[in-house]
Amino acid sequence: MSQTGLDAATGPTEAPTGPMTLRLREGSVSPEGRRLGLVGGEVLLAVNGLAFEGKETALAARLAMRRGKPLALTFGREGGTLLVLATTTALGRWEAVPAVPGPEGEAARIDPDGLRNFEVMRDAAGQYDLYGVTVPVLAMIAPPLWLFQMRVWSAGATLLAALAAAAIVTPWLSLAVWLSASLWIRRAALPLLRADRMARGLSFAGVVAARNEAEAHATHQARSPGARCIFCPAREGVAQTA
Repeated sequence: MSQTGLDAATGPTEAPTGPMTLRLREGSVSPEGRRLGLVGGEVLLAVNGLAFEGKETALAARLAMRRGKPLALTFGREGGTLLVLATTTALGRWEAVPAVPGPEGEAARIDPDGLRNFEVMRDAAGQYDLYGVTVPVLAMIAPPLWLFQMRVWSAGATLLAALAAAAIVTPWLSLAVWLSASLWIRRAALPLLRADRMARGLSFAGVVAARNEAEAHATHQARSPGARCIFCPAREGVAQTA
């Protein structure tokens, strides 16, 4: 069909009528959209758990009301759904498509303030790990402990050695190293985790929004049956990673 709404074979065609929603155009997903694991063709089904109808301006207005806080966006994906937190509409080029009936009523509502985005890394065999994309307080208060907890062994050992060496000189130098490490971790936590997981053979597989890590594991495993967390006990696939 041409831009004018004429089909070469059948003549004039009718524009879609009824409630409309948004779909990410194929090949148009932005870097921000890719960071959320979105792909072209995915349809926006709901915002904060409730069915969405409208244009991109309507979605932008909802985000503006949040004043920098994210919305919980539900997309249709391969017969299932994907829930992510987003702070921008610039996830790609949107196009209008007929809306899909979705959940209504207070029971379906999702509070985005109670969710976090978790990044999923996995390999071809289905082994995976996931972690929150926001830096936890522990990482800034006790950087070595957090690094060891997340099994980033080399960075944790290097930092611990630096702290020990500084303490030999003077406790004040050790404190300065600790504070510097806290600032460093605040900026470098995600790159460190990604690099470590990539060294283990994992690659980026997407993002899932959940209330906590255990729920994120359960959501990912429901979406990918047979997936196995590399750090979880074999008999408790949804246990939290250490």
